[in-house]
Amino acid sequence: MKLELIKMPSGWSATTDPGEPGTGKPRWSISSVEAEFISNMFRGLTVLEIGTGLGISTNAIAKKAKHVYTVDIDSWVRDNIVSKLSDNVTFFSSIKKVPIVDAAFIDGLHSYDQCLKDIKECKRLVKKGGIIILHDAAMPSVLKAANESGIGFYEVVTPCGLAVGWLD
Repeated sequence: MKLELIKMPSGWSATTDPGEPGTGKPRWSISSVEAEFISNMFRGLTVLEIGTGLGISTNAIAKKAKHVYTVDIDSWVRDNIVSKLSDNVTFFSSIKKVPIVDAAFIDGLHSYDQCLKDIKECKRLVKKGGIIILHDAAMPSVLKAANESGIGFYEVVTPCGLAVGWLD
């Protein structure tokens, strides 16, 4: 199946996307501005990405990162996106085998509870002093999870919002 991406004002979507598991809503990727920002933030680092989605953020991070470990539970992503990822990317369908990393980008399920779980996993896997960036921080559920995580996140105004924090 050919992956046809459609550029939208605040990111990318795909015509062949059947929608995210549980919601059926189409995946939405980062914007060009957000891609450039996270790519530069993760320059030379080993990065965990939670939520491979369409692979837009994965490949943006991979351009400047040392290595990217990306996790997505959706079989559609595994079957349609993984083969299009950069050579310095390793895909996992579970976070259990991901090694310790320098930084993390969270863009998975955007419910409050799942965001908190993802942040907790990142606290376990990201080295002290490492960076954690959340996408869609303009969403109340994501922002609430960031604010209640115990990490001092800073909001960055972008089309969908980013929250950037460092682990003490």
